[in-house]
Amino acid sequence: NSSMLAGDIENAMLNRWAYCAASLYLHAGIPLVALSKNFANCVQHSAKYQQNTVLYATMPHFRACIYLTGEAQPKDAAERMSYKEIDKIGQATNNRFLIHHNVLGQMGIHFWSRDYVEVVKLSEKLPPSQMKRAMEYILFFYQGIAAICLARQTHDLKWRAMGEEAATWLSQLKSVSNWNFENKSILLQAELHYLDGDLELADSAYKASIKSAHDHKFIHEEALAYELYGIFCLENNMVEKGTKQLQMAIGKYTQWGAMMKVAEVRSLMELAGPTHKIPN
Repeated sequence: NSSMLAGDIENAMLNRWAYCAASLYLHAGIPLVALSKNFANCVQHSAKYQQNTVLYATMPHFRACIYLTGEAQPKDAAERMSYKEIDKIGQATNNRFLIHHNVLGQMGIHFWSRDYVEVVKLSEKLPPSQMKRAMEYILFFYQGIAAICLARQTHDLKWRAMGEEAATWLSQLKSVSNWNFENKSILLQAELHYLDGDLELADSAYKASIKSAHDHKFIHEEALAYELYGIFCLENNMVEKGTKQLQMAIGKYTQWGAMMKVAEVRSLMELAGPTHKIPN
């Protein structure tokens, strides 16, 4: 608001975008339905004041937010610009910021829907020289969880290497800001312990990640940790315990407003069936 009053429209729109994007990935206590309205407002104002970079960079995150709520996608033509169209604009203008956030928004949808093959494919679209941007840790976090799960399913060493790299990077960030990165780092370690077959260490790490996310008020990542812990339990024949963790995940996702995740976790519980194997 102060930037708008001062006539600095560009800075005002960038701050509005940053607030929305940070609220989606860091979760500042804003329910997703309310956040989707903030995104819509950001799109409308960016279009009004012809702040096209902010406009296009908002759309992928807006779409991820709406996907999680389970609501219908926007009907407004500007808000429905495709990822391919946004990427084309980014490539034509050599706008790395726009390309980066277009990929991040897509990764978010595929990550939360457990489409891990697509997550790692998207992560590889960004060259290493671009791995220095704000919120870059989200890319590594998504990539790490996805790669470790794929390593467990395929026993492919390249997925293990990718997961270990992400875990190392998050561990380094944890030393910089324990509040922001502890729960993420521990969750990656839990997945690595599971990959190594060390079920006792994995069990302890899942619990520690849940506690850290709860203490640091990351509701969405607390829900994710409950979900992955539940999958771990089910796949290791701890059915009652696993079901309880998934029910806790449903409660946390509901609190966040991610009704699409609520439906997906319920489907996971049904798909597990008597084999207790959770599909990717």
